[in-house]
Amino acid sequence: PFEGKPLPALEEADFEKDDDFNFHIDFITRCGNLRADNYHIPNSDFQKVKLVAGRIVPAIATTTAAVCGLVMLELFKIVLGKKVEAFRTRQVGLAVNTYTSFEAEPPKSYSSGVEKKVPKAEELPADAFDDKGMIKKEYILEEPYASYPEKHSVWDKLQVPRGSMTLEAFRDWLKTEHKLQLKSWGFVLGWKKAEDEDGKEMRVPYSTQIYPPPVVLDAKLLPPLEDSQADAMKKIMGNAAIPPAQKMKYNQEWMKAKKSGALPTGGDTDVVKGDMSLKDILLLMEKRAEEAMKANTISPKWGKAISGLEGRRFWVVPADQTPSCNTIPADDG
Repeated sequence: PFEGKPLPALEEADFEKDDDFNFHIDFITRCGNLRADNYHIPNSDFQKVKLVAGRIVPAIATTTAAVCGLVMLELFKIVLGKKVEAFRTRQVGLAVNTYTSFEAEPPKSYSSGVEKKVPKAEELPADAFDDKGMIKKEYILEEPYASYPEKHSVWDKLQVPRGSMTLEAFRDWLKTEHKLQLKSWGFVLGWKKAEDEDGKEMRVPYSTQIYPPPVVLDAKLLPPLEDSQADAMKKIMGNAAIPPAQKMKYNQEWMKAKKSGALPTGGDTDVVKGDMSLKDILLLMEKRAEEAMKANTISPKWGKAISGLEGRRFWVVPADQTPSCNTIPADDG
């Protein structure tokens, strides 16, 4: 709750859009763009904001004013430290002069369950249907999923002890502290434009892999380009320094270098590694998102999914960016 000097009395604020020297439009432009950054919305310039603000005054004086006033009433309750029972959900109908108020519902919670995947009827054989024309149970794929913590909401979070924790330590921490096995972690940098079957615009996520960390090749282990393909492959397959699971990857990299006429100068320093800290990983994701934006790989219409990390004291990873995990069954023994 608020403790200290009494809050100053509220004063009416004048707004004049046609005076370019009172900084009213400047203020709206900057505040609007800050909010746009939070929701990955393209920014607007001074002239566009001035045009919109001039047309929006009638709307501000109606429902918007009522909604803002009701929101401020709830904000006062937060400042005064009121209990959750004091908060209200409001419904306003100015056209029919109705004003209803009731206790706010709790946030949506998520529980464990089973996801049923029903295939398309045209892709199934004739004997996949029963006498009523329904798809038989054995053709329906059921995949159980776990919610952690059980019945959590968007307001719940797992607090990582420190940002300097490495990716490998984070994996072990999930296993020992929360009985979760890190399966994969793909990070969405932004969204690309695409069209659906009806030709309507849609957005497709553009992501990069964090876990498992991508394979980093050592250019020093590649055979000389003067070798034939057969000799190069023999050297790669016989090189004990190359892990067996990566030998085909090295062979593909050598063939690519043979075609271009030059071996790679060295390993990529801009890759995720197991000993990299979570803080550095998120900073790398921000850098990649910025590069993808400049290269028009992701659309500026929806913007970057991660930005403005430098200088922050704490970071929150959105729910749709969190790692995919499997729950580890409890040891009954």
